[in-house]
Amino acid sequence: MDQVNNFWTTDTSVLFTSFWGWSPETWGTVGWSNTRGLTRRMNLLKEMTDPFITVCYVTSNKTYIDPALKGMIAGFYLVSHETGDRDQFTHPIHHDLDPEKWRHSLKSLRAFSYLPEYRLSVSDLNPALLNRALSVSAMGEIISDPHQIKLLRDTPWVEVDVYQPPFVQWQGGLNSEQQTGKVRAGPENIGGYQVPHHTDGLSRELYVLHLSGDADAYLGRSSDNRSIYKIGLSVSPEIRRQSFQKSMPRGAFHWRIEKTTSKPGHAACLSFFAAVAGENAMKDYLAACAEWLGGEFYLATAHQIEEAWQQGNFAAKEYKDEY
Repeated sequence: MDQVNNFWTTDTSVLFTSFWGWSPETWGTVGWSNTRGLTRRMNLLKEMTDPFITVCYVTSNKTYIDPALKGMIAGFYLVSHETGDRDQFTHPIHHDLDPEKWRHSLKSLRAFSYLPEYRLSVSDLNPALLNRALSVSAMGEIISDPHQIKLLRDTPWVEVDVYQPPFVQWQGGLNSEQQTGKVRAGPENIGGYQVPHHTDGLSRELYVLHLSGDADAYLGRSSDNRSIYKIGLSVSPEIRRQSFQKSMPRGAFHWRIEKTTSKPGHAACLSFFAAVAGENAMKDYLAACAEWLGGEFYLATAHQIEEAWQQGNFAAKEYKDEY
């Protein structure tokens, strides 16, 4: 494992708990409630390595929680021993909600989401944990079983944003490559997550995302009956969709998966380079006929997207057949 991600060793402590949802980009902490929770935090700091891993599954029935996450192990935090109040480590949108809960908090340094295509349920890990659901939720449970730890470590995950104070983004001009109507395919991504080296052996998928909503309103001009699309390659198109959606304020615009090579009729690209060949073919076609909106975003007709998709899949298939 690379140096950036070698925190998950046999010496690192692992805590298992449940959350109402999974939104590390606005919730950068693990916390406990009331006096009993304060004691629990104090005792855990004596037992756990610094930092330690906290694995989270989603237990809530609340309507705003993605139902696909219910009962599933969503991801994990790398948690420090830095103590504080919950509101120090969470976005202000949470500060007025359930004000009595999780006040005794620890700061999360990093966050990681399990890929939706590979996610485990609690029963996959240990069915007995469900019998202790209330205790797991309130106090957390230390996991020491090597088999369970290996299962959690080896299930594919990607690094995602964890809440931190606002920062100033870099402002710069377009480089010569970007001015051509396409950008380089591959590992560069600006969608709010990082792909660790341990996913290198996983299949890559080509994907097309579609921004649903009034394109004229979004652009501030006529779209000429075209739609806004994002194309690319990913180990997990669903994680990519989520990262783009979470970067937008709540409203009428939603990213949805239009096409992915995991759907019937297509085989997932078996290598990164085959997927790159497919992505480049899509970009070459769209750069010539659609309107480039920067990055991997295009204003295109459904017909243009379909043609680009066919060319991308053909290029990926030919690459795999050749090599």
